[in-house]
Amino acid sequence: MTENHSQFNDKVDALELLMLRGEASAKTRSAMLSIALLDEVPNFAALRDTFEYASRQFIRLRQHVVLPALGLGSARWVIDPDFNLDFHLRRISAPSPGQLRDILDIASHILQSPMDTQRPLWEVFLIEGINDGNAKAALIIKMHHAVSDGMGGLLLLKLLFNSSREQINRELLPQPIPEDVNSLTLSRRGLNRALGDALPAINRLIRSGTAHTKDLLQHPTKYIENLRQQFESAQRILSNSDCHPSPLLMRRSLDRQLDVLEYPLDDLKHCAKHFNASVNDIYIAAIAGGLQRYHNALDCEHEALPLAMPVSLRRANNANGGNHFAAARINLPLTECDPKRRIAQIQHQVSSAIAEPAINIMNHIAPLLVHLPTIALNELGDLASHLDVQASNVPGLRETAYIGGSKILKLYPFGPLPGIPLMLVMMSHDGACYLGSHCDTAAVANPELLMRCLNDEFNELIDASKAPTRRAKTPRKSTVKAATQRKAVARTKATKLDTATVKGTQA
Repeated sequence: MTENHSQFNDKVDALELLMLRGEASAKTRSAMLSIALLDEVPNFAALRDTFEYASRQFIRLRQHVVLPALGLGSARWVIDPDFNLDFHLRRISAPSPGQLRDILDIASHILQSPMDTQRPLWEVFLIEGINDGNAKAALIIKMHHAVSDGMGGLLLLKLLFNSSREQINRELLPQPIPEDVNSLTLSRRGLNRALGDALPAINRLIRSGTAHTKDLLQHPTKYIENLRQQFESAQRILSNSDCHPSPLLMRRSLDRQLDVLEYPLDDLKHCAKHFNASVNDIYIAAIAGGLQRYHNALDCEHEALPLAMPVSLRRANNANGGNHFAAARINLPLTECDPKRRIAQIQHQVSSAIAEPAINIMNHIAPLLVHLPTIALNELGDLASHLDVQASNVPGLRETAYIGGSKILKLYPFGPLPGIPLMLVMMSHDGACYLGSHCDTAAVANPELLMRCLNDEFNELIDASKAPTRRAKTPRKSTVKAATQRKAVARTKATKLDTATVKGTQA
């Protein structure tokens, strides 16, 4: 895989800036995290070389954000002149007994901790002292969502992982040249750039306005209809809809818990084929069924939950870093017990949500929101409380992978929890699907019960797809004839009996 620095834009877009501003509050932080279980403790020098290589290819690992003074100009990704790989790559020991639960608890603390926004926005922890099955170590990789979305993160994993245990000698790109840029320098550059771009920008605006006016005059009905569809679509997306959050999931706190589930990828693919659906449809349907079980177990009747799921807008010419996604929102059904009907409902809702003309509305209004004061942003952040679940499905790596000479046995993904009760992320790796749950324990008061309910639902869907379909055997002609004769004899006897009964009654 060949990468180069030019594939990363240095301008921080408005959505990324909103994510960075959210780092100031524990309730709105938006870091992502993955846990790789390793079959042995990797060579730390080899591990360091791996991240040195990746940081020269995936240049975001060496960049931090500089904000312009007085709001003049745009925020920029700048190559950190004080970049220190050893600050970002650390090694720690797990508490005894070093089981998966211990790793998850460590990861939860790491995920909740604020990131130093004056440095590149990532951290890696090698955890030793693990004794969980075949796993002898774990690698926790934390990255801020402003750096990249899940698909960009997958590109980073491809740079970090090898296809064999032996360390591969890969040619390094030249070390990126540090940029000693501060807020005042950035503002001065921004002002100069704005003055230089003013006339071309005005010219483009006039041309654009002329084109829109011409289009309006030539096709007024089509133009007005398009505006109406965009407006109505934006209203549907930004409104709270008629789907109310669950009373079970209303509370919010700063307490978090991470949990995991896993299933063979072939089982989910077979299940999807059985129900004439996609793996993502099965994933969302299992979440619906699991939450239905959870509500039933706690004697809470609720018809549907508001769920958001990211839709990738990434194109081949997009930069490797950055965020290229929109959010589709559906009402997760909690009263449909038949899996076929539930999957059909979800498929219909997802296709409608993806087809919304204004699905990318947040990227359009982010430039307005980013200039709001913090208190106003916090108020807008409360809109997320109208969502009960976010669910993301990231395609992973198909083949066996290694890092620092250690085999990656399992790979668990976790997303941020910006003011919502539950974030679920599923990622495939080497023939398995790994599901990471990140929940607010004030909202999800019994995480263990929730995971049992989700696991039961996944297993029930998988078992239903494996159950043999019973077919009615086609009887032979002789069998049909014999059966017909037996029925005729039976009817004759019944008629005689009824006649005798009537006569007896008359006598």
